Amino acid sequence: MKNNVNIINVVKFAGAYVAFVIGSGFATGQEILQFFTSNGIWSIGSILISMAMFSFFASVVIGSGYEYRDDDNFKPYQHFCGKYLGKIYDIITPICLFLILVVMVSGAGATLNEYYGLNVQMGSAIMVALVLVAFLFGLDNLINIVGLLGPAILAFAIAVGVVILFRNGANISDATAQIQNLNMTKTSDSWIVNGILYAAYNSALGVAFVSSIGKGASSKKEAMLGGVVGGVSLMAAVLVMNLALLSKVTDVYDLAIPTLYFAKSISPVLGAIFSVILLCGIFSTAAPMFWTVTDTFSNVLFKNDKFKTKIIAFLIAAVAFVGGVLPFGTLVNVIYPYTGYLGIVLFICVVFKCIKTKKQEDTQDYKKAS
Repeated sequence: MKNNVNIINVVKFAGAYVAFVIGSGFATGQEILQFFTSNGIWSIGSILISMAMFSFFASVVIGSGYEYRDDDNFKPYQHFCGKYLGKIYDIITPICLFLILVVMVSGAGATLNEYYGLNVQMGSAIMVALVLVAFLFGLDNLINIVGLLGPAILAFAIAVGVVILFRNGANISDATAQIQNLNMTKTSDSWIVNGILYAAYNSALGVAFVSSIGKGASSKKEAMLGGVVGGVSLMAAVLVMNLALLSKVTDVYDLAIPTLYFAKSISPVLGAIFSVILLCGIFSTAAPMFWTVTDTFSNVLFKNDKFKTKIIAFLIAAVAFVGGVLPFGTLVNVIYPYTGYLGIVLFICVVFKCIKTKKQEDTQDYKKAS
């Protein structure tokens, strides 16, 4: 049973991880534009860098969740970064997660406004209400919900991207030259830095939730495989969407929600369906982030007192709604890159932790053999 692998569980873990990462930035296409498409054809190299980093990080962190599944006091940041740096992350993480939660809420408002003409504040309020309800249902149900949403969102995004590529794929060869004449918002002028930052910012703040995914695994191998599958499938979808964006870059470079533009250009009905898919993508990231922020503050302030935790949840939801009225594209460009630098430090810590653990295991094996 030590290496038992249930493919359904692998897909569920991969789906939960993917759903956590997707969020409003991916689902709307806004972060793909800023991190990848803005670098033209070199964006393919950026995506491969991110794919390798996502797969490694997810497999290690989900695997650690399985290893420490019975330890209620397991602190993932301190486990990977050490006592002192880990505590710094424990303090910074809920603050940064809250800022990205605000981005999710803003993205929901922008989506409902752009497609349905709904008041931006009303759209943001709907998303805040949904994540609050999800929190009250508990973590186990939340993982099951987002685990199902992840694969569905990826499949739909890939399908839309493939249709756009089929129609406009020949334009990709001209995209890099066209981008030189466009005033595109970029996270960095370096395609290498963009590839690193994208994986880093998406991973920096989700260690608590991502590690919790592995608690339901039958084996460490099953947990780690879920991480690998999640990382590869996520970036495969990003690759398809990026190529689609390159093929229509002059039409979408300044749009807040380019993926919705794609869906509507294929079919009005598809546009309506995709608007719902977008909201699911936003919810799939906002809900785990809301859980992490609320759980962290509750643990620090009230030792997870259930009644007081609910009060904190309502307060965080209210503040997130107020922040969510800020412009979506601006929030993505300001908050995401800086979060990426936190993620780079975390990645380095995870790599060193893996090296240290491997050396310890080799030493123990050597002593047993002797």
